[in-house]
Amino acid sequence: MRQSSDRTLINIIRNSLRFGYIGIGQSFRKTLLIIIIFSALASCAYKPVVDTGGRSGTFKSDRASEITNDLQHCKKIAKDNSSLIEDFSYWLWSPNAETKSKVIYKKCLTNRGHSVLN
Repeated sequence: MRQSSDRTLINIIRNSLRFGYIGIGQSFRKTLLIIIIFSALASCAYKPVVDTGGRSGTFKSDRASEITNDLQHCKKIAKDNSSLIEDFSYWLWSPNAETKSKVIYKKCLTNRGHSVLN
């Protein structure tokens, strides 16, 4: 009888080690990694809302006819002048929680005469 209770005790110890603190630590690391990856992907997915009907005041005429070309050029400029690490560090210290590429993208569109709403 003593032998079966010893085996049960050994099984309890093995299971507690398997599903205990070590499992929670690995789970936490995986969750943290997933959050970082999704945050990085979310920063790459910025689509500005541009008021194409009005003028921003910079130009005398409406510049909405150039919107497709300007969106492509500004996206390329933002991508070339920022990296994932810069975006993450800028996002950590930004009061508005914006990435560096988002700020460059918005500023580029604003300087080209478009009214960016977000």
